[in-house]
Amino acid sequence: MSGTVRLWRDPHAAISLAVASKSGQSVVVELSREYGRLSADDRVTVDQVLRSWLLSTDESERFIAVAVVDDNEVCSAIPALRELMDRLEVSDEPGAVYEWAKVNRVLGRLAVSCADGGG
Repeated sequence: MSGTVRLWRDPHAAISLAVASKSGQSVVVELSREYGRLSADDRVTVDQVLRSWLLSTDESERFIAVAVVDDNEVCSAIPALRELMDRLEVSDEPGAVYEWAKVNRVLGRLAVSCADGGG
């Protein structure tokens, strides 16, 4: 894997970088770009990392994972997205309803693109 491997292996490193740069979006853009450059073998590993971030209790990890999954049409993340939606549906976290809506939109796009042979 490339130089951003620590960001994939350690979500806290990615989150710390986002906080330090005061731009979570820049980390998402970097990780999305890096994901696009990964070999097929590395993608298998990173897809597992993304699925674990999607199911994390840390909202920041989920934010990054949802964005990277959406940007790169990661079809293997569909089951984890569905599980996340189920969790958010019964969550009492203040932003859960908004996160649920975002995940629902991403899942809808993935369902279409993956059915058409994407990601």
